[in-house]
Amino acid sequence: MKVDDSFLQLAKQQVSQKRNEEMQKEQAASDFEEIFAKHLVKEMTKDSFKMSGSGAMGNANNLYREHITDALAQELAQQRKLGMADLVSQYWNSTTGSKDNS
Repeated sequence: MKVDDSFLQLAKQQVSQKRNEEMQKEQAASDFEEIFAKHLVKEMTKDSFKMSGSGAMGNANNLYREHITDALAQELAQQRKLGMADLVSQYWNSTTGSKDNS
């Protein structure tokens, strides 16, 4: 009975660890897509928020631009519209598959 219990415990632990690794990879892929989206949106909107003058209005404009850039990037990343997270996941799956076949 003890051998079966310890085997089940070990199997559960391995499955839990593997699932945790998969979740970390998925999170990293999503984070990568968000970073990519943020740079993309920032580049696309860089001329949209220009105002003449500086001072308080310029600083407020920069904060507004950062907020909009972050919001758009988060939305794009959550929807996986750019496909970067899928590419990263696909790459990891192909390298993991080749290691498993070795």
